[in-house]
Amino acid sequence: MIRPAVPGDAPRTVPLILQAIGSIAFVLTGTNDREDADRILDGFFRRKDNRVSYQNTLVMEDVKNVVERSREVVGVALIYDGSIARALDEPLEKAAIQRSGLSDYRIPTEAEPSEFYLDTISVDPKCQGRGFGRDLIEASCEQARRLGRDRIGLLVDIENSGAKRLYERLEFHTQGRKQIAGYEYFHMVRDLAASRL
Repeated sequence: MIRPAVPGDAPRTVPLILQAIGSIAFVLTGTNDREDADRILDGFFRRKDNRVSYQNTLVMEDVKNVVERSREVVGVALIYDGSIARALDEPLEKAAIQRSGLSDYRIPTEAEPSEFYLDTISVDPKCQGRGFGRDLIEASCEQARRLGRDRIGLLVDIENSGAKRLYERLEFHTQGRKQIAGYEYFHMVRDLAASRL
């Protein structure tokens, strides 16, 4: 089951986000300490109106115990409108400026204004290979459609050929390359008006 996140999902969702973004967590938080980055992102996840907010997150639950009908968060998609990406980065950036003491600290904007942006997709390693990532991507595309967007974009590390092939199977195509925090990524997009429903 895929549903919108709530603030209480932070303990299970933030580690999945960290799993996917790796060193980008340090860029977003202005710290090089993993525990600090985790704590800071947890706080921002629970707040509104920022890039990593629960408001911009879909979670996938898997049935943990059929008898008790308990569910466990096993996947996450962090998505938002590219036209407001800069505004969503500002709260994180202001906090990082205070933490780092660097008045010129800037978080690079990943999303293009013309696209709905799939910032992060992550599935618990013990649940990978079950199609959960694909389902989260499709749910993200559907969310973009519901909000009137006709294009979704994402970045994929140029070293991650497996992820690139998955996105290509899901009708994404490479539109160029971007440098973010010293790493190079393919910028891939999918035309939602022409893609399957």
